[in-house]
Amino acid sequence: MSKTTYMLGLLLFGIISNTSAFTDEPDSLVFYKGIVVDEFSGNPLVGASVQYKKLPYQSETGLLMTDEDGKFEAYFRARELYSIHIKLDGYVSLSEVIKPLENTGADLNRTDTIKLKIGGVGSVLSLHNLNFEQGKSKITSDSFDELNNLVVMLKDAPTMVIQLEGHTDFRGSPVKNLELSENRVQALKDFLVSNGIDQKRVLTKAFGGSQPITQENSPEARAKNRRVEVRIISN
Repeated sequence: MSKTTYMLGLLLFGIISNTSAFTDEPDSLVFYKGIVVDEFSGNPLVGASVQYKKLPYQSETGLLMTDEDGKFEAYFRARELYSIHIKLDGYVSLSEVIKPLENTGADLNRTDTIKLKIGGVGSVLSLHNLNFEQGKSKITSDSFDELNNLVVMLKDAPTMVIQLEGHTDFRGSPVKNLELSENRVQALKDFLVSNGIDQKRVLTKAFGGSQPITQENSPEARAKNRRVEVRIISN
């Protein structure tokens, strides 16, 4: 055995030994980071309520909120069990029990991505990555990833009925804007039906430019107003 190999072996043994000794300490802490995202879009969810409790006696509790990146952070005792309950309006609440040491590296840091399902009658999902050709109802190819996710969501919930709601910006003719929004939601419905979704489960409604998110007239504001939203009618 070479001297270099021997020294590397001693170094590795020292790292493993020190890590094991540290995690065996009853007060060892795991730095836990959770990232809460929309299961459908993968977008971070801001302002979700996160409550944790140490089990079984709930002797340690905490209440956190996810930040602009959908993130929350906490220190958990390494060898204890914790329950986590996550709640956000428009989504199905999630509860789970975690063992902090599972999936934890030698540095005692752990990061989990937690996906929430949209739920509840009246909940609205925005299709941020749905795009159409300028002034037309033809869906562009860069939209298909998000639309395929919508197909999966509907197949996973076979009794769900949705309503596609089309909006344009408020420039131009109100009559033409209404017609354009009608054609766009119909194009989206046609896509869903062509991918195996029963047409009876997909309703459509067009608003033209009558319900803008913002009254500003900048290019960015107009882009926000041009949208299709998915409203859950029944589960």
